[in-house]
Amino acid sequence: MPKIADHSDRMRAIASAAIGVIGEAGIHNTRLRDVARAADVTTGAVTHYFDGKDAVLEAALAEVVRRLIEAQRSARVVDGDVAGAVAAFMPNTEERRRDWKVWFAFWGRAISDARLRRQHRAYYAAILANLTDSIRAFQRSGLAHPAADPALLADAVVAAVDGLGIRASLEPDEWPPERQRKTLRAMLEPILRAPPPI
Repeated sequence: MPKIADHSDRMRAIASAAIGVIGEAGIHNTRLRDVARAADVTTGAVTHYFDGKDAVLEAALAEVVRRLIEAQRSARVVDGDVAGAVAAFMPNTEERRRDWKVWFAFWGRAISDARLRRQHRAYYAAILANLTDSIRAFQRSGLAHPAADPALLADAVVAAVDGLGIRASLEPDEWPPERQRKTLRAMLEPILRAPPPI
């Protein structure tokens, strides 16, 4: 008896293929047939699961966020090096650079689309909730100022990571992994250890 593919697995495989295509060609040059080819399915299979290119983009972003949150949950700080743990989310590998390109494509569309902006806020809320939990753990272990507001620190860390991620994505030759880690360390240590503002 033939194996019946799980729908969510098939959708995730197509979304993962879309990440690769968007990362290589950009969102404007991404075609559903290219996504189908990358996923090793027919174009009809893509349109069976997704209602057009925008839906594929949204699925690709959802997959990027799923990977990011999974990486957040499994990241471990070794020898007090918070920046080393955060570096796991930076565009310092081909896979991560593709993920960031999907973020950028989504941001470009969300600027003028209220529905996508709502989705964007929901994704950031999930990312910030996980990071806030991590910062509470950092506070308990002495890696962040114990009196600081963990949600405020999480906002500051995300702003720093987003800024550095943009530079590293657009200028990968100038921003190799070691420079990213050093810069993260220079940004994050003062953010995490500063006393709360008065």
